[in-house]
Amino acid sequence: MTPPALEPNASIERVCAAWLGADSVRIAPLAGGGFSGSAVHLVEHVATGRQFVLKRFPESTPIERCGWVHALMRHLRDAGIAVVPEVIDRRRAAAGESATCFVDGDGSRWELVAFMPGRATERPTAGQAGRALETLASLHAAAATMAGTRSHGPSPGVIRRREQARQLLASPWRQRRASIGMDADAAVVARFDEAIDLFDRGGGMRALERIAACEAEPLALQPVLRDIWSDHVLFADGGERVSGIVDYHAAGIDSPATDLARLLGSWSLAEEHRAPSLVDAWRDVIAAYERVRPLAPAERRLVPWLHATGVIFGLDNWFRWTLEERRRFADVDRMHERIARLVAALGPALVCQ
Repeated sequence: MTPPALEPNASIERVCAAWLGADSVRIAPLAGGGFSGSAVHLVEHVATGRQFVLKRFPESTPIERCGWVHALMRHLRDAGIAVVPEVIDRRRAAAGESATCFVDGDGSRWELVAFMPGRATERPTAGQAGRALETLASLHAAAATMAGTRSHGPSPGVIRRREQARQLLASPWRQRRASIGMDADAAVVARFDEAIDLFDRGGGMRALERIAACEAEPLALQPVLRDIWSDHVLFADGGERVSGIVDYHAAGIDSPATDLARLLGSWSLAEEHRAPSLVDAWRDVIAAYERVRPLAPAERRLVPWLHATGVIFGLDNWFRWTLEERRRFADVDRMHERIARLVAALGPALVCQ
């Protein structure tokens, strides 16, 4: 990512002081923070020129979870995964306080990590995608060695999606459409109507019944990122090198298939490479992953299922957030683009899940 212009910012300077004391800093909002609403700032330490990213955890995140995320990041860096940002210790943490996380007066939890240079892309070349998947495989292999985190059982992501399918069966889109007010975002309402039509013509209720009744196959579980998508993979040296994998706030225990489905599904494919299944479309790229960490048969089967169900329930989430809960997002154009892309993928997803 390209650093923005840096300016003084008194309120954020106060948070930075937990790590940098009274040292002079320059601060600017950092783009690419995703849709979570978490505040993200670029911080430059004036004396050394070193740059950091100051980010707020999602509201109400327990301090214990912040600590687990930072422990994972440090474990990965200690294992030689240099694309993981360095977590910075606070300069003076009192007894009982977190060494890496600062709790502000309003209860906000903040972290400071090293800035990772590079640019993200939604349309990687085959070489970029292959290098990204090799890097992700190395990250997964290292994460699996974190003490006390490996287990065997059904994917928590599969269990969540089964439950969301049951909820959507009980309260389908067409039924909810009648309660949408005239003052709702007209562009999102139009996408909702389009999605409802695609859902009905594509046998959406039958698809939901299949998802709700699916067996959650036991498989190896370990720390994974869970929200690795195109904006979180950075390339440098003219796009030839993966320079950073950023944003670990959603990390948790699940199958590595979760990350493959999320990242591959976030990249745009050239028309000539389109295929019914995500695994088929990215066959050569997945082969690059498997040169480092072979996929178990159950993981391979799960990747396209997670992608397809992610499209369906991603749309369900967006329609609920924007039309029913009336949440506001800072980048409205980007929100509209995300919803439009999911609607375009809905038809194939109903067939492939």
